[in-house]
Amino acid sequence: MPTHTQYQDGSIYLAKRAKGPDVWLLRYRTAPDETGKRKHLGKIIGTLREYPTKNDAKRAAANLRAEINAAEDKAGKLTVRDAWGHFQAHELRNPAAARSPSTIKNYLEYFRVWLLPHWGLTPLDEVKAVRVEAWLHSLTSLAPGTKAKLRNHLSALFSHCIRHELYDKTNPIASVRQSAKRVKEPTVFTVEEIAAIIMRVENEPARVMLILAASTGLRKSEFRGLRWCDVDTTGLWFHLRQGLVGKEQTNLKTEASRRGLPMHPELAVTLADWRESTPYNRDDDWVFASPYSDGKQPYWPDQILVNHIRPAAAKAGIQKTVNWHAFRHSLGTALKANGEDVKTIQELLRHANSRITLDVYTQGNVDAKRSALSTMSGLFVVKKDAA
Repeated sequence: MPTHTQYQDGSIYLAKRAKGPDVWLLRYRTAPDETGKRKHLGKIIGTLREYPTKNDAKRAAANLRAEINAAEDKAGKLTVRDAWGHFQAHELRNPAAARSPSTIKNYLEYFRVWLLPHWGLTPLDEVKAVRVEAWLHSLTSLAPGTKAKLRNHLSALFSHCIRHELYDKTNPIASVRQSAKRVKEPTVFTVEEIAAIIMRVENEPARVMLILAASTGLRKSEFRGLRWCDVDTTGLWFHLRQGLVGKEQTNLKTEASRRGLPMHPELAVTLADWRESTPYNRDDDWVFASPYSDGKQPYWPDQILVNHIRPAAAKAGIQKTVNWHAFRHSLGTALKANGEDVKTIQELLRHANSRITLDVYTQGNVDAKRSALSTMSGLFVVKKDAA
C-alpha cells in the first residue's frame, strides 16, 4: 500500500543573479527513492521585480507547492490542493489539450487567488454543488463571467481526477448554477462615431490599427499577431495563423477563428500604404512592428488605446467606454442592422456557433427596433368610440 507523503511547504529564498533581476526560489525535497534518499531541488517563483517582498513570493508560490506535492497515489483523502498539483503536472500543459499560454496563465491565477485559498484543504468528496454555488454567490465583487470561469476551472479539475481514477464519483460541479451573463451591455459604436475617432487619430500605426480592428472584427490578439505574409492585399484575404498575447504566440481561439477572412478593397489600399511607409515590411515582419523593440515585437494595443484612440474619442465628444472588443461588437451590430443573415455574420466574426453571434455580439439598432415596431402602427389610429 502506498505511504502517505507529508505535504511540503518548502522554503523560499532570494537567489542572486549576475545578469538580470534576482529571483525567488522555492526549495523542496523529492520523495525518497528506493534507497531512502531525497534530492533537494528548486523552482523559480519569479523575479524580485514581480514580487518585491518575501510575503509576495510566498503567496505566488501556492501553485508551485501544489505541483511539487502532486503524487500518483496518496493514502487518505485527496484534497483540492493535491488534485490541482496533479492537474498541473499531468494536464495543464499537456499538448493534447492545446491550451494557449494565456489560458494556462488564467488557470494559474484563478487557482492561486481564488480557488486554493478557499478550497485548497477541502477533500474532494466534501466539495458539493450547493456549497460551491453559495461560495460563488458570496463573491459579490466579481462579474458573473469571472464566477463562471471559476466554476469551469473547478469542473475541469474534477473531470481530470475522474479520468485519472483519483475520484470515483460524478463531477459535483456539473450541477452548479452560475450564469455568465454580462452585468451591462457591451459598448457599441455607430459607423459615424468610429469615423469621427479615426479622423482625430494622428499617430499612423494607431490609425491603421483602428481601421483594421473596426472593419474586420479581429480580436486584439489576432491583429497583433499578423505578419505581412498573412496579409494578401492582392487576393483580398487574411490568413489567420496565430495570435500574440504579451510575448507569447498562441493558437487561435477555435477552429472557426483559424479560418481565413476576406478583406475589403479599401482596407487593402490602407494596408498596402502602411506597408510602404513602415521600415518593417518583409514577409516575416509583424504588421504592427514597434520601433521601440527594433521590430522584434508588435506595438502593445492597450498602449495605443490609452495614448491615441481614447484621446481621439474624447476630442470627438464620445463619452462611451472605448476598448478594442467594443469595435468587434460594433461590427456585428452594424452587420445585423444592415440586414445581413446570421450565418454571414457568424463566419465574419468567426464564431463556433450562431448562438454566440446572436446573444452576445449583435445588439439591435435603436432605429431598427423603432422601425420594426411600426408594424403595429395601425393601433394608434383606432378611436375610442370605435371599440
